[in-house]
Amino acid sequence: MRTRLQLRITTLLCMLSCLLLLSGCWDMKTMQNLIYPIALGIDYKNNQYEAYVQTANFSYVAKTESGTGSGPKVSIGKSTGKTVGAALASIVETSQRRVYWSNVRCYVFTASALKAGGTEYFDTLKRYRENRYTPWVFGTRESLEDILKAQAFFNMSPMMNITNEPEDNYRQRSMFRPIMALEYQVNLNEPGRTTLIPILSLAKKAWQTETAPDPKLKISGMFIISEKTFKGGLAKKQLMGLRWMDNHTERTPVETKSASLSIDSVKHKISYELRGGKPFFTIKVKAAGNNVELNNPQASEKMIGKEAEQQIASEIRRSYLAGLKLGVDLYSFKNKLFQKKYPNWNKVELDADSLAKIDVSVYVQHEGNLKRG
Repeated sequence: MRTRLQLRITTLLCMLSCLLLLSGCWDMKTMQNLIYPIALGIDYKNNQYEAYVQTANFSYVAKTESGTGSGPKVSIGKSTGKTVGAALASIVETSQRRVYWSNVRCYVFTASALKAGGTEYFDTLKRYRENRYTPWVFGTRESLEDILKAQAFFNMSPMMNITNEPEDNYRQRSMFRPIMALEYQVNLNEPGRTTLIPILSLAKKAWQTETAPDPKLKISGMFIISEKTFKGGLAKKQLMGLRWMDNHTERTPVETKSASLSIDSVKHKISYELRGGKPFFTIKVKAAGNNVELNNPQASEKMIGKEAEQQIASEIRRSYLAGLKLGVDLYSFKNKLFQKKYPNWNKVELDADSLAKIDVSVYVQHEGNLKRG
């Protein structure tokens, strides 16, 4: 009898202990009662920093697949301050609820903001313990309000666009590789490394609903930071060679006289040799892909591959020269010199002749289903 009583008492004490443990969660905030910024924009005007915060309607975020959210998808907060930290602090004053910064998925900087201090922002942002180095980094020449108000398709979550998930778009059409804050910071601190930031713009006529135009975000070029100084930007047509200098390229088109190709594998290598004490660089590119559309029925795979090689080499050189006009080492040749411990690598003057040779090899894997033009 005593044993049964002791067992019941022990069981009761265990249950009470569990209740005490549960009480530790009573002060937790429910998700719906917090403010979740998903994007942060920084501008610089009239010697003041402008901070823009994009917050998402939680009902849309929670209903990504079913699309049953209601009300506005996003809200945009704006504040100013003499520093980025002061501007962000002003945002909190009007947020009504606690702001939870760890969900920020991207940073968008205007050209003037990058020029004012593009190498120092993360020194400020990392002081907020909730901020991470995983958000994507973009630039823009357009209004930050317009960029942050751009909607995803249909009733999809605001998270489902290229600012928050740029990799899906890049895998399907590899042109300008997105960059995370961590890589951005590493590149800034790497000697001789040129840092590239995708430029966001609005395509205002590409899409429309039944009643009105439906502007969508696109990447239209790259901002460039060299030697921790903002150098400006280059448009897409000036940077077509950049994709061949990135081993992450997964799928990208090439148009030749005879065919349209889809390239799905790219490997490149940079080397140099000394002539008269000056370095001259060679770029070797190996690419593989398949024919999507045949414009010349008489063209052989060898002929198509040769045309693609010439096209790729031409794009690489044109982009290199566009970088020189802007005063930048687009392909980070000086970083290669630094890695090889080349003396006075940072004093080397690059010119058009510094890129001495471009060797491209394209393997056409198969023809697939060709549409003969």
